[in-house]
Amino acid sequence: MTKMTKEISMPQTPRAARRKTLVAAFAIATGMLAASVLAGPAQADTRVPGEPLRVYVTPTPQGDILRYVQQLADADGSGLKLKVIESSQGLDANQLLLKGDVDANLFQHRPYFNSWIAAHPEGKDKLVNAATLLVNVFGLYSSKYRSLEDIPEGASFLVPNEQTNLPRALFILQNEGLLRLSHPQSDGSASAVAIDEKSIVANPKHFKFIPTETRLRAKSLPDVEASFINGDIALTHDISPESALALEDKANNPYANVLTTRSELVGDPRIRLLVDYLTGEKVAGFIDDNYRGFVAPVQQRLIP
Repeated sequence: MTKMTKEISMPQTPRAARRKTLVAAFAIATGMLAASVLAGPAQADTRVPGEPLRVYVTPTPQGDILRYVQQLADADGSGLKLKVIESSQGLDANQLLLKGDVDANLFQHRPYFNSWIAAHPEGKDKLVNAATLLVNVFGLYSSKYRSLEDIPEGASFLVPNEQTNLPRALFILQNEGLLRLSHPQSDGSASAVAIDEKSIVANPKHFKFIPTETRLRAKSLPDVEASFINGDIALTHDISPESALALEDKANNPYANVLTTRSELVGDPRIRLLVDYLTGEKVAGFIDDNYRGFVAPVQQRLIP
């Protein structure tokens, strides 16, 4: 037996054994640290559930936009699946959301949402807005007159019969110098959203106002002197935006439509992906290219 063989086969001293154990432990710890560095910081689980996200929308433009988002998601391979639920039957989409029948909705602007929450306190802190997307530009239209100057004294206007949109009509007339209201501008404040006929402090041409349901204001246009019409409704009634006698401002418009969901779904990867798409440049381009100025992109992420 050689001297080397004898040295290898000799039993280790306690000190040598401890040294060997420490070296092995250090090697394992070093390997684990290196693996951790290579892997990067720990990430939250961002796997997209296979179940489609159920979103209640009005058909145009919101439904069109979500179908476009689905095309983008399919092309990207992001895993986002949407179930687009369309209705124009006046269902309470916030109640559907609150009860869990849908996962999100995209049909309402912020003042409407705020007024709904005020009337339904059970929804406070349970429903949240995740993003703004667009403004359906509000305008004044007429089949009888070509300009505001042509509208005679005492003319009647069809105006919204719901408080959340009535101020938009009156502010347009104020911006055009035809009325004076008790509030200076449409800024989304509680005072601005509360504007109604009682807020008119000057009406030199003695205009009259007829509260009318949304779609009827478009359908009745040939038979009335003038009518205030939502952009999406005008779009679906073959009305040209170039024919508007006046339009509301798009910049800093407080009537941006919002994507609304339940608070417990804010962290859902499907909601977060949908917000990413809705606030992206491709969707902004889709809106600009397809809605002839009736709809303007107003995109903002409202969740972290």
